[in-house]
Amino acid sequence: MPDSFPKRLFAVLTSVFALVVAALVLWIGRVIFLLLFAAIIGAILLYSVSHAISLRLRLARGLALLLFLALLFGFAAMVFWMQGPNVLQQFAQLQTDLPAAFHRILGEVQGTRWGRWLLAQSPDTDQIASGARFALMRIGGIVLTSATAIAGLAITLLLSLYLAAEPLLYYRGLRRLVPHRSRPVLDACVTSVRKTLLWWILAKMLSMTIVGILIGVGLWLIGVPLPGLLALIAALLTFIPNVGPLIALIPAVLLGLANSPMTGLLTLVVFAIVFLLEGYLVTPLLERNLVRLPPALTLLLQLLLAAIAGPIGVALAAPIAAAAIAVCDVLLRD
Repeated sequence: MPDSFPKRLFAVLTSVFALVVAALVLWIGRVIFLLLFAAIIGAILLYSVSHAISLRLRLARGLALLLFLALLFGFAAMVFWMQGPNVLQQFAQLQTDLPAAFHRILGEVQGTRWGRWLLAQSPDTDQIASGARFALMRIGGIVLTSATAIAGLAITLLLSLYLAAEPLLYYRGLRRLVPHRSRPVLDACVTSVRKTLLWWILAKMLSMTIVGILIGVGLWLIGVPLPGLLALIAALLTFIPNVGPLIALIPAVLLGLANSPMTGLLTLVVFAIVFLLEGYLVTPLLERNLVRLPPALTLLLQLLLAAIAGPIGVALAAPIAAAAIAVCDVLLRD
């Protein structure tokens, strides 16, 4: 009996030390782990598509993956060759038009009694204008030219390719770390997460496409400048629930208001209609095979991950929530 107490104490201390070390590793490498999670999503998509191609064309899965990658990169290169210079030119024009639109709106506000009163309660007009100009001109540049963002994207793509090429090699290594009695549970959790994330990313891609088309057509009909670029921004930001549509709305409304108050109001109407359709019709239909994500849970996780890892945490909050729900569904299954 006396010999068992030191052993139990040593086991407890060792467990606590291991948990502390694991927590420190997770905290220090939090961005890396989020990039790994993003790579897993990409690998699931690549593996599923290449597996479907291999079954349809009766090819080896590795060859099917190479064929799909060749077609994908070939299509991307063709689109960039045809539209790349135009998109870059529109981004440059947007960085010029947004500050000009802000100054025009600010001048109109200063021409009204309530506007002068409101500006009198705010910081100096020149400070507002210069601050807005700096923010509007830098947002696009930071997103497009940040070496960190480009490096993160390159790492994610490379990891996705490695994981999709030999998924069993990495999964077997993970499986060996789990006790034998728990491996069936691990297999069930991984299968559930894989199916959930696959349906989630397919549904999200289709939803982004629909939003981009509807926003582009709507803005073009009401005469907002740069409708194609604003539609592209809205489509990409649809990937981020709750926060993305609000960010996409800002430049479109500014350009619409600079044209006329009615155009700005119609821009709000277009975004409201499209995202109401996306939220209450398109997404529920596309995600009927998914675990439905409670909006409050997604928003709470976005706030938490924003404080922990910044923008990448906000972007990946929804798939992380979907994966967590899929795991809980397996663990709590009767």
